[in-house]
Amino acid sequence: MMIGGKRACGKTTELIKKASEEHLYIVCADRNRLDVITQMVQYMELDIPFPITVDELPLRSPYIKEVLVDDIEDVLSRLIRKPILTASTSMEFKQL
Repeated sequence: MMIGGKRACGKTTELIKKASEEHLYIVCADRNRLDVITQMVQYMELDIPFPITVDELPLRSPYIKEVLVDDIEDVLSRLIRKPILTASTSMEFKQL
């Protein structure tokens, strides 16, 4: 499922809740975003696996079966090292 909406509408909060419920990792673009997520988790008093930056992502890890992605456009741009002009998805979309 894709969660969408304007900045600061609760997208990351939804990911954190899901990560807590299902014990899933959140992948984010960089350390700054990781710090924001970590602070949000502490404020929400939830327990999640420590977030992973793109640079730390173990792509072939047998222990990580699924992940949640925060700000997918930033993560994808970081992975391919190019700005993203337009993107499409066939994932279910949840507007916040």
